[in-house]
This record gives sequence, C-alpha cells and structure tokens, in this order.
Amino acid sequence: MLKLFERNTVFQVVVIIVATVLLWSGAFADPQPMEPASHFAPLYGLLCSLALSPTLCVAIAMLLTLLCGYWLNLMLTHVGLASQNSLLPTLLFVVAASACETTLSPMLIASLITISVVNLLLLRSSLLTVSSDKIFGAATLIGIASMVYLPSLTLIVAYLLIAINYRLYSWRDWMVFLLGLLAPYLLLWCILLFTGGLVASFNAIALDFTSISISVGDFSPLQAIANAFLLMVFAVSLFIVWRHIGEKTIVWQKNATTLMLITLAAVAMLPLGQLFPVRLQFLAVPFSLCVTHRLGLMPRATLANRRTSWRSRLYDLLLILIILAAVLC
Repeated sequence: MLKLFERNTVFQVVVIIVATVLLWSGAFADPQPMEPASHFAPLYGLLCSLALSPTLCVAIAMLLTLLCGYWLNLMLTHVGLASQNSLLPTLLFVVAASACETTLSPMLIASLITISVVNLLLLRSSLLTVSSDKIFGAATLIGIASMVYLPSLTLIVAYLLIAINYRLYSWRDWMVFLLGLLAPYLLLWCILLFTGGLVASFNAIALDFTSISISVGDFSPLQAIANAFLLMVFAVSLFIVWRHIGEKTIVWQKNATTLMLITLAAVAMLPLGQLFPVRLQFLAVPFSLCVTHRLGLMPRATLANRRTSWRSRLYDLLLILIILAAVLC
C-alpha cells in the first residue's frame, strides 16, 4: 500500500478523500454548532457572532483541515523534508487534526495558524538564520492565534527554543519578536479603549491564566485506546526522527527541529485545556513530519527476502491502524 501510495498520485488522492470522509462522516451525521470559547478569544467571538449553521461549521472545519494539510505538504516538499511525489504528510495531518474534532473550534483554527508560523521560520537557503521580517511575522501570527485560542501563547515556548536553534540572541531579534507579538493586541486594546472593554479584557486574560485546572473529558474505553495508540505512534516516530537527525544536512536538521519543537507548545498547553483524551490538533504538524519519516524507513521488499516483505506489510498495517484509530477517537 505504501509503495503504491508513493508512486500513484490518483491513489493518494483517493485514500486522502476516503480517510477525510471517514473522519468527518460522524460530524455530518450529527452536525454541531461552533464550539463555544472557553478562554479569552475576541477573534473567535467575532466568528461566532456570524451564527453559522452547524452543517456549514463542520464543512468549513473539514475543508480548512484538508487545504492546510495540502499546504503543509507543499511546504515540507519545498524545504526537502518530504518526497516530491508523496502526499503522505497531507494524509497524516488530516488524520491528526481531525481526530477528536467534530466541528469548527478555537483550538482547530489556532492550530492551523501554526502552519503559517512554521512556514516563516523554516530555512530555504544555506543561510542558517531567519530575517527580522519573518520573526516579526511569526510573532504576530502567534498573537493572532492567541486571540482565537489563548493557550496558543505557549507557542512562545517553542519559539524560544527555535531562536536558540537559530542563534537569534541579539537584543534586536528579541525586540522584533516582542513587537510582533504585541502588534495585534495593541490594535485590539486601542479599539477596546474607545468601546469601554479594556479593563474587562485584562481581567479575562488574567482569569484564564490564574484558573489553571487539569480536566479529563468523557471517553469510552475504545476511544481511550485509540487516542493512546496515536500518541504512542507519534512518540516513537518523534524519537526515531530525532535519533536519525544527525544523518541529515544542517539545513534539514534545523528545519526538522523547528517543526518538532511545536510538540513542546502542545505539551505546555495541556494544563490549560483537556488532559485526556489528548486533542491532537497542535501535534498535527510534528505528527505529519515524524510519522511520514517513520513510514519512510520502510524496507524495500524483494522476492529473495521474505522477512523484508512481511515488514513492509506491517508498515502498511500501521498506516491503516493510524487512520482507524483517528476515526475511533
């Protein structure tokens, strides 16, 4: 299956469409309205004020996930992190982002904005650093994401480590990042200053960060097993990619590290949201990269090596189980 997936574009598109339909069929069968914001979320509140129909919310969430998955695929291909003829990153992103998701939610939208953040921070030449305009843009997008889903501010944790990876130590780089992060908030506060909601916004932000609580959602035993399986696959894949990262070029290493560091933001986000089942939206970007390369280590089957052939079938089975586990979540 994976061999055919690598070679046949039509087969890849069909598999992605089938997987998307399976993942979202339950949501279309019982469409839910937009998920209410549980944190300070002025931009998401504006979107909620449109009063979109539940079916339209589900359709928008599905299409955004699919389009962003394809965009991520193009981005990984452009910087050499994925094969030119493979749509496997798209499939894996859709799987991770759609698991545990039933409609348009602040976490889903914010996680899709993360792709834009990563896109600005990836290296595309032998120059092993990031320009000031891209730092400013990435910081601004983090600020915008936090206006949709406030816990997205944990992306700052990932950026701090990315800055160390790129050796962005100068005071100018830090000031550019700070100004970029504050830019959307300064605009918001100027508006609230004239509408009388400035103090209320400060109180809402303070309340969100002072009322940290560990919560566990409702789940069946089958859902718990499926969620744990996806987390285990990601953890193993992350370890394997990290283990083999020294075999790649410096640019590849730094780009892959940038994507994998998003994992820390997702982990830091857990106390501000649901501990279990883990919602995989913020893990979708590193999940796509790591599992793609985990499956890419599949041995080539030969007629003379039956053991290798069985191992190839096990990799095919693993991909199928990943899709089924996401559906069961």
